[in-house]
Amino acid sequence: MTYWKVVHGSEYQKCLYEVAELEKQLNELLDTEGKEKLQDFVTAQGKLSYINAEERFTQGFRMGAKLILEIMNEDDGALKSLKK
Repeated sequence: MTYWKVVHGSEYQKCLYEVAELEKQLNELLDTEGKEKLQDFVTAQGKLSYINAEERFTQGFRMGAKLILEIMNEDDGALKSLKK
């Protein structure tokens, strides 16, 4: 598993701090059952984000592969086939 260091002052770090702070505030307002539901929600949201990131990566990878194939298949007239 790869771990990444969050860049100080980055937009990602600011959003991460905001999410953590809001989750803390919500936990303070909720009873035990509400806290459990909030945790279930956060877990489900995390899974959804992971699936979304995987899908975007796969789509980008496929697009890049298609682009490479298109470039390699394009006949620019500089070479002639040895087959007759």
